[in-house]
Amino acid sequence: MAKRMKQEEIDGLMKMMPTLPKSFGDWMMTTPFTGISYMFYKKINKVMYGLCSKCGELEAFKSNKKHNDTGRCNNCNSKVTFKAINKAKTYQDIEFTSIIQKLGDGYVVRYFKVRRFFKTYEDSTENFPEVILDRLKNPTFDYYEGSRVYICFNNRSRSQYHYFEEVWSHKINDNRWVNERTRSSFMNKELIRIENPVLYKRNLKSVLKDSPWKYCGLNFFKGKHMNIDDYLCAYEKYPSLEMLCKLNYKTLMNQVIYRANRWGSVDGLLKMNEKRLGLSAKSFNLARKLDLNISGVEFIHTLEERGRKLDDGHIKWVLKYVNPEVFVQLLKWITPQKAINYISKNTKALTRSGETVYYPNRYNFATTWRDYLNMCEKLKLDLKSDFVLFPKNLEEKHDEYSELIKEKVAEERDQKIKFQYEKWNKILCFKSGQLNIEVAGNHESIIHEGQSQRHCVGNAGYSRDMAEGKILIMFIRKNGAPYYTVEFNQNNLEVKQNRGFKNKDVNKEVEKFMKKWETKVLMNLSKPTELAM
Repeated sequence: MAKRMKQEEIDGLMKMMPTLPKSFGDWMMTTPFTGISYMFYKKINKVMYGLCSKCGELEAFKSNKKHNDTGRCNNCNSKVTFKAINKAKTYQDIEFTSIIQKLGDGYVVRYFKVRRFFKTYEDSTENFPEVILDRLKNPTFDYYEGSRVYICFNNRSRSQYHYFEEVWSHKINDNRWVNERTRSSFMNKELIRIENPVLYKRNLKSVLKDSPWKYCGLNFFKGKHMNIDDYLCAYEKYPSLEMLCKLNYKTLMNQVIYRANRWGSVDGLLKMNEKRLGLSAKSFNLARKLDLNISGVEFIHTLEERGRKLDDGHIKWVLKYVNPEVFVQLLKWITPQKAINYISKNTKALTRSGETVYYPNRYNFATTWRDYLNMCEKLKLDLKSDFVLFPKNLEEKHDEYSELIKEKVAEERDQKIKFQYEKWNKILCFKSGQLNIEVAGNHESIIHEGQSQRHCVGNAGYSRDMAEGKILIMFIRKNGAPYYTVEFNQNNLEVKQNRGFKNKDVNKEVEKFMKKWETKVLMNLSKPTELAM
């Protein structure tokens, strides 16, 4: 991002601002509000008198509609939202619009806030329906331009984005365009450009014709709302955004634009710069048909890579209820339909005394089942048996097998630690006066050492590293009682740590003892690398 512009440069740039297209004003007052209509009503003696904002016709009818209910106008059949005429002091609609224009050697994106008023605080509707406020049929409008984004290009033809907003300036006693300020709890003024604006499309083809974005596809955009500068910035990173725009693949396109601008990139399995996002033609068409988001497309990628096929119904169910990656892992042991059946059966609403208590979480249930099956595999259970695959009490079996795994790991680790003890203790053990040093003999002794000395050697990482031959845990005893704990690297004969109770540093007694140990034991080990093998 280029450095912030000085105010004099900003003032000069704003004087060059092009005039808006003639059709923009009429467009801004109509198109953004297309499809938003109201039925302003008042009930008198159980009869509802309503005025449709679309056709302007007053009608009387019987209805149980309430404020903010939706329905249709009997006269023009437009979809309307019912509004009690005296429920609020004002009725207004707010929309945001945007337009891109050529500005010197660059481009400017302009953002407007538009308001449509059917009733204001000054308007009286007490005599409705005898007296009908004209504004209900012919709403008034106001708008203001609150944000501008100037896009220029440096000597390397790289785009630079400059953000401006209009504020009151005491220096000139008038509104002035300034560098956009950072929002915080102390400065929460509305920032127009971050809203979801309605895109003015009529000039897109001519404006983008000779620009670096002439192939960006934005002029083919079939939607209504689009942040122009966010789209262009994302397109520069991911040119395949053009394809998504032309195909009207809105869900994925909007997510890519959001992540590219807010996160800086689109992470994961989504291959934005490959043909059809790295999918086969069939899978890509399926993703479009189901209007999948980024996680959905990544799910399709994973299925393709692992040679799995799911029908449309399965894919929709997975994306709605469970983690797609977890579900793919479950397919290692089970068919898609059986997996869905088992998860659905065990996550039905639980009831107590005829009342629904809660719905078990399918997302968590699938993850627990995946972990359970992994443990079954480690324990070498028969995963072709339905009894093993579909336990009646998954949580209980999961906890039971988890303990078995821990015991199995501890047993294997204990054997390896004993091997290290037998290999090194005779070589490294030493005694002088009241103190002696020895190698830890098993997993339990290391855990006990950490608990009694209240330091971190009891953590699983130390016993694991000793079992793998990376380090040795050694104990210094004073008259047979725990005194200090040593982490020793047997490969280079180096003491990495030496800690006492509550991580106390070595005292003079231990320091003197360790020097004797190094002189009489370590100095005699001429070839440590051979011993470590």
